[in-house]
Amino acid sequence: MKRVYLQKPNSSRGFTIVELLVVIVVIAILAAITIVAYSGIQDKARQAKITSDLGELSKAIILARNSRGSFLADIDSNTATYNSCSSKPTGTDLASLSLSDACWANYTAALTAISNASGVGVTGLKDPWGRPYMIDENETSSTCANDTIGTFVNPFVTGAAGRTNTVAVPNFRTDC
Repeated sequence: MKRVYLQKPNSSRGFTIVELLVVIVVIAILAAITIVAYSGIQDKARQAKITSDLGELSKAIILARNSRGSFLADIDSNTATYNSCSSKPTGTDLASLSLSDACWANYTAALTAISNASGVGVTGLKDPWGRPYMIDENETSSTCANDTIGTFVNPFVTGAAGRTNTVAVPNFRTDC
């Protein structure tokens, strides 16, 4: 004897609109949480790169001053490498400037001089946004101010207010 199964004539197969909406809402919530967590990770990674780069640059400056027996301003022939960058108008994308621009030319020259004097390869250092780091050569034979390095704020703001993550390099002079 053969059995025959009948379907209900009005039964539907699939999901209801409410079930689909619940699934979409759950996926949207999970996506939002993931995006927030990912952006936090990116910020931490950028800050870790900045900290690492500034530590490396600081050590290279110390080595350069010790190996040459002179101040950073004498080694790189500048007293404020950052000035040519910080004088740009607010909103300038320093990363998009030509390498021949004074901002990049002075920065590249300073890094080359530091690398040559220290033996540490810092010539390619750029912040996480592809911009130069801020270098301010302050210490001289008549001034006990620390040389400072750091980053420019993002987005870029003109002048000294545009500095952040500033690190004071220990003085070369023993009487300071």
